[in-house]
Parts: sequence; structure tokens; C-alpha cells
Amino acid sequence: MILRDIFRASLFCLLVGSILSGCTEKKSFTLDKDDIRFVGFYSDYLLVSGITGEKGPDVLNTPNSADIQALLLQHALTRESLNHKTEAYKQNPDLWREVLLQVRENIRKKSALVK
Repeated sequence: MILRDIFRASLFCLLVGSILSGCTEKKSFTLDKDDIRFVGFYSDYLLVSGITGEKGPDVLNTPNSADIQALLLQHALTRESLNHKTEAYKQNPDLWREVLLQVRENIRKKSALVK
């Protein structure tokens, strides 16, 4: 009977430990150089589109093809590399979240410089 109680308590501890380990903070991803370039491109794209990062209504502009091409050149990206990174972010939502956090930070910093 005691052996069964010890086994039951051990199983319970193992189960609770497994559940709690899933509740720990997720690790942050390290962005590679291509991710950093994408972050710069996407930040500037949103700024050109009228996103300022401030609360309140934004007047949104649709960047034309020339604007997008200039941003791609500025950030040393091609349309193919942009599509490749977009597909990679669709496959890895945690990495996409990290990219968006960096984009938000870039927009905040660039908006502060304009004021």
C-alpha cells in the first residue's frame, strides 16, 4: 500500500511539473541579419503608410510601387527575399511576434525623432 502511494505521489508530481513547465516564459528569438533588414523595411513601410505609433486616427496612405522599390533598395532586400521572409514568419508565429516587437520599437523611436 505504501509503495502504491509513493508511486501515485511521484506520478502526480511529474504531471504537475510537466504542466507548470509549459507555463514558463517563452524564450525570445534572436533575429538574424535578414530579420533585421526586414524589420527596418517594414518599419519604414508603415511610416510611409502613415502609421505613427501614436494613439488616435492615422491617415493611411498606400505606398506606390516606386516607394516600395526605394524601401527595398534602402534595406538591401529583393521581392524574393521579402516573400521568403514572409513565408518563414507564417511558419513561426513566435518569430513573427519578435519581429513585430522590433518594428514597434523602431516606429516609436523614429516617431520621437520627428517631434
